[in-house]
Amino acid sequence: MILGIPFSDIVFYVVAAFMIVAAVVTVVSKNILQSAIFLIATFIATAIVYILLQAEFMAVAQVMVYAGGVVVFMIFAILLTSHLGEESFKVHLPRKFIAGAIAAAFLAIMGKFLIGQPELATATSNASAEASTFGAYALRLLSPGANGFLIPFELISLLLLMALVASVTIAKKDEDKEEK
Repeated sequence: MILGIPFSDIVFYVVAAFMIVAAVVTVVSKNILQSAIFLIATFIATAIVYILLQAEFMAVAQVMVYAGGVVVFMIFAILLTSHLGEESFKVHLPRKFIAGAIAAAFLAIMGKFLIGQPELATATSNASAEASTFGAYALRLLSPGANGFLIPFELISLLLLMALVASVTIAKKDEDKEEK
């Protein structure tokens, strides 16, 4: 305890502040590669919050799937297209106002929901101890049955592969037009 505040609470507030800053920099950065790198920082901070909540599997999945997979995939696609920080990414003033209005509306709705739910601070998990082990999660993720996630996981990986191939194809077509 530091000044009567539990150490885990202090760590949470520091990580949450870092996560918010990294998320804002992700959105406002003019360089798309820097945005992707700050997105990795946001995902890692989210994993730390999962660890504080004693959801170790979710923390590992967050780092492996999002920071290690999806964002690295995005960085790979960005570097293949090699259109970093160009005029095509310039955001005009009306779009900034629209984006700000949407973000403000989202924050207002979330604030209204969270303020009206005091039981969220004292909520407990309904999952049994056996259902929340690494083995139980692994069996459910790798199961092709009705309660498994193997088929949706493979479909998403195919969709991401198709998106990468399409982005490379589009980038190559643009380069061919510029050369002529």
